This record gives sequence, structure tokens and C-alpha cells, in this order.
Amino acid sequence: MNDNLQESVIRILSGHQGHAKAIKGSEIARLLNTDYRQVRQIIRDLIDEGYPIASSVQKPFGYFMINNPEEAREYRESLRSRIIKLCIRLRGFKQGAGRKLDMVTQGKLI
Repeated sequence: MNDNLQESVIRILSGHQGHAKAIKGSEIARLLNTDYRQVRQIIRDLIDEGYPIASSVQKPFGYFMINNPEEAREYRESLRSRIIKLCIRLRGFKQGAGRKLDMVTQGKLI
């Protein structure tokens, strides 16, 4: 990972304290003349290192540095909600796809 790029992402996000100042990943990529996937990976790495970076799926969309306990709580709750929705989607997929794939497999055996 390019340390200069990582430092640049930190610098940009440091100017985006709080949800109200969220910045889109595509905008960070444009500012750094790189691609969005690399920005996402850098942000994941920074979060793993302990940086208080959050993302918002509500307006304003994008990434921001959490700057108070209330935002941290709200972000944890939004992650929890997303996890629950993904688990429900996974269960539905497994049930539906399992039935569909069983029918296909059974048809091949006949």
C-alpha cells in the first residue's frame, strides 16, 4: 500500500469531521487521481488500524471522521442494522437458491 496515498486519505478525511461533512469515495479518488476501489481499500485498512472513519448511506453520502460519541453510537447501530438485513437476505437466498438448485440437480439425474 502506498503510504503517501494513505496519508493523503487521512488528510482529506480529517477535513471531513462529522456526518454533515461526509465526502464521497469517488471524490476522494478524483482528488488523489486514483480509483475508487483503492480508496475503499485504504479506508478499510485505516479502520482496521483504529481510525474512527464511518460511511453514510443517507444524505450526505460518503465517508467522514466520527467526532463525537453520539455519531459513533449511530454508526454502530447502522452497521448492526445492515448486518441483520444481510443475514435475512442470505437466509432467503439460501432457501430460494437451494430449492431452485435442487430442482435443477434432480432434473439432471432423471
